[in-house]
Amino acid sequence: MQITIPRWVQLILMPLAVLAVFYLLRTLSTAVFVFLMAALLSLLLNPLVQSLCALRIPRYLAVPIVYLSFATILVLLAILAVPPLAAQLRALGDNVPEWASQVESWLSDLQTYLADRNVEVNLTASVDRLVVWVEDTALSTAGTVFNVTFNVLSSLATFLLIVIISFYMLFDGRRIFNWLQRILPGDDETMAAYLFGLQESFVRYVKGQLLLALAVGLAGGIAIWSLGWDAIDIWPEGSRYALLFGVWAGVTEVIPFVGPWLGATPPVLLALFHAPGTALWVAFIYFAIQQLENHILVPNIMGTTVGVHPLVVIFAILAGAQVGGIVGMLAVLPLLAMGKHTIKFFDFRFSRAPWIADDGVSLRLERRSPGETDAVLPAVTAEQEHSGIPTQEQDLPEKPSEERGPERRPGPVERRSS
Repeated sequence: MQITIPRWVQLILMPLAVLAVFYLLRTLSTAVFVFLMAALLSLLLNPLVQSLCALRIPRYLAVPIVYLSFATILVLLAILAVPPLAAQLRALGDNVPEWASQVESWLSDLQTYLADRNVEVNLTASVDRLVVWVEDTALSTAGTVFNVTFNVLSSLATFLLIVIISFYMLFDGRRIFNWLQRILPGDDETMAAYLFGLQESFVRYVKGQLLLALAVGLAGGIAIWSLGWDAIDIWPEGSRYALLFGVWAGVTEVIPFVGPWLGATPPVLLALFHAPGTALWVAFIYFAIQQLENHILVPNIMGTTVGVHPLVVIFAILAGAQVGGIVGMLAVLPLLAMGKHTIKFFDFRFSRAPWIADDGVSLRLERRSPGETDAVLPAVTAEQEHSGIPTQEQDLPEKPSEERGPERRPGPVERRSS
């Protein structure tokens, strides 16, 4: 389906629409964010509801079944994964003082090495000041327990509100679908194809991203765990944190561009305390995982779901982070995928015809003799002008010779002068 955007819309309505959307987002940022997240959640769960409806389960029962199933899965994951993750995180925190003393020893040796070469740098004092600053910051942060608690409760309330709104959206999904069919341009069959394609593009992106996160998390965790095997024996201490590093790699994988770097940084730094060679092994493992992801997993799982220029992706991520924080940054890429589907489906074209020709109000003036008034011809549309269709001016019949009047022949003097 092709939609041609006239020139006056390009130069007047589109800039006004951009300004209006920007003002609306600034004024109603919280409400727009909540409803947008609820719409995305309902769009993600709608295929499951439709599958249950295909099994002759009423929609008013299918929606609660889907939500209860997801709540049960989340509770089971929390019961099974949170205790070992907390234990590994606690063990990691217990080793921090030992690692800090090791860093101070390294800095002292480096300071002695530089002093022998007439380079005076007080690295240990700088580290001590950094430690004091971190402790003061932690104490000041601990003093704002009320604010932290309020933010946590506010986030929890926002999440519950998103779930409730998405529940109502799914419950009235058919009514919302019919309303969108009526307001969008085109016949009902075309709009139904567009809306189903919009849902498919969003669900495909989310499923692909979750599969990538699962694959990278499993690969990272198994790789760190295998370094502690007796047959390999490269990093026995690191295998105790395999689950923690695997979950961290999977979670950071959903963050575009910087996610792989964030996922590899903690294990590489911790491996450095064991030995520089161990850190190189860990860095090589994560580099190999990312290469396999970029060349095998992404083309086969994600394909060209987003398929927009990286600069557009970076700008959208920054805008999403400013509007909705981490959640907004993660939600902006599915929106880009849906926007790509919209542009591809409707095949938008900007009209290059003259401004006045877009509305069929272009005027043409007939040639006239001195003393005659202007003869205004009917409007010529842009399609007639650019397609070569004869206009009314071109179709005017030529005046008969008797109506032109007697021709005046030049006299003898004029003939001689010429």
